[in-house]
Amino acid sequence: MARVATAGASAPAAPPAAAASSIPAEPRPRPGTAAQAAKPSKPKAEKRQRESFTLAASDVHRLDALRSDMKAIGRPARKSELVRAGLAALAALGHADTVALLDALPSLRRSAGKGDRKAKGGKKKSPKRKAAARKR
Repeated sequence: MARVATAGASAPAAPPAAAASSIPAEPRPRPGTAAQAAKPSKPKAEKRQRESFTLAASDVHRLDALRSDMKAIGRPARKSELVRAGLAALAALGHADTVALLDALPSLRRSAGKGDRKAKGGKKKSPKRKAAARKR
């Protein structure tokens, strides 16, 4: 015979729904724990720095030709990418090979850039000489 539960029976009461949902099924990981460290993180972008330098006209043409070749094969490249790739290739070479490549380069005359005293011819003009030059 089957038992039928009555309202006055002493059956254990079910816990309230709110109390059951407040207890998490799994403990949450704390910040800085192994569970958080297992997530793959994006590498932090390296800070960029602007730099200017002088190239021989033949080197500029060589960069342009390389850019055209890269575009023709379906991989467009910026000049800065080509320079960075060249730096990576030089870093992969041994010191003797790098020195041999540097020795094979033709020398360039120093340009008179901003604050470049050696290329400008030495000493700065004194304030008196500057004033005299302005009067002329």
